[in-house]
Parts: sequence; structure tokens; C-alpha cells
Amino acid sequence: RNLNAFITLEPERVLEAARAADRLLASGAEPGLLHGLPIPVKDSVNTKDYPTTAGTRALQAFHPAEDAELVRRLTDAGAIVMGKTNIHELSFGFTSNNLAFGAVRNPYDKSRIPGGSSGGSTAAVATDEAIYALGSDTGGSIRQPAGFCSVVGLKPTYGRVSRFGLVAFASSLDQIGPVTKSVADSAFVMNVIAGHDPRDSTSAPYPVPDYTRSLIPDLKNLRIGIPREYFVEGM
Repeated sequence: RNLNAFITLEPERVLEAARAADRLLASGAEPGLLHGLPIPVKDSVNTKDYPTTAGTRALQAFHPAEDAELVRRLTDAGAIVMGKTNIHELSFGFTSNNLAFGAVRNPYDKSRIPGGSSGGSTAAVATDEAIYALGSDTGGSIRQPAGFCSVVGLKPTYGRVSRFGLVAFASSLDQIGPVTKSVADSAFVMNVIAGHDPRDSTSAPYPVPDYTRSLIPDLKNLRIGIPREYFVEGM
């Protein structure tokens, strides 16, 4: 759709991985939770098979030696890495107008921005190039473009998802999370990527719930609060 959502995309590599997934399924092997589903990965998350540029020319030739921890978890669950998505340079901005690799365009109006910094991931999901993608969020970099592109974006609780293999922006706030078409899809992705990682010093040893069960809320004794005033004027 000419949205410039990807920095790196190798269709034949993705198709070959899909054929391998079909052969595995045909062999009778037990499929993973995300078997055969291609996932675009924000280009600030390390991938051993693709460069990780963080959206800047300075890292254009950087090929990580290994996948980020949550990319490994996704591929272990059968997911296929579908290239690297375009971002605001070094994740430092909200427009995804990348001077090094070109601007990402809003899927609903190409004259407008998709938000950022995870603009490529949200644009790819919004246009059904994939049903889910990875983004990262420091001060809104998943949530804001998700709103601009009308998809679901989740910034996980701090320490819930490993950040090992993320090109850091602000380690006290950075989190990696899913961009999806629905809340249910986010729950399935979180079931795969959440959990303690000893290689991430900020990763907390939380017990990992079944996120799909939380889609059916227990409304017993539910209380709803209504704020009497907003946090800031005009909000």
C-alpha cells in the first residue's frame, strides 16, 4: 500500500519459512501457539536474521549475533519474523517521519502521520499485512500510533516482558509490547512473550497468568470510579 512501513523486508525468506511451517504441520508435529503467523518486528528490537538499524544510518550495517529474548520466544512458539518495521529515528519522536529511511504514512490518509515511534508496526497491522507486530514504548510509542492507526497497542507492566535485545532509549521506562487487531490477539501474544528473563536486570519474576482468561472478566463486586475533575485542564 506504499506506506513505507518496513525498513527491511525479504518476501522470499518469509515464504520459505512459511513452507517450512507447513511441512512441520504436515509431519504431525504439535504446533506452537503462534505457528506459521508472520510478525513484523520494530527495527529497534534485535533479530539475528535481519539488520537492526534503530531507524538510523549509523546502525544500518548492524547485524545482531542473536535474537532479542522475546523474539526467541515468539519463534519458539512457531512465529515467523516478517522483516523489520520503520520507526522514528532512534525511537525519539511521535511522527515516524524518518529522514534516513523515509516517512511512514497513515493507512487511512497518506498525507497524515501514523504516530510514533512504532509507526511502521501499527501501519502494517492496520492494513492487514500482519495480524500482530512488535513495538516498543517509552512515553507512548506503542499506544499513540495504535490510536492514530485504529489498532490495539499494549505497553506491558514494567518488568513483565524481557527487554534483552532492545536498543534502549530510557531504561527506566522502555517496554516492548504487541500491536494487534484485537484485545484477544494481544492476550495470545502476551501468553508467549511474558515471563522472567535473568539476562534482563529489570525483569521481574512475576508469575505469568493466562492472559486469555482475563478476557472474561469477573464482574462480581465490580466498582466503577468517576473522576470529579480531570488531571489537567483541557484533558
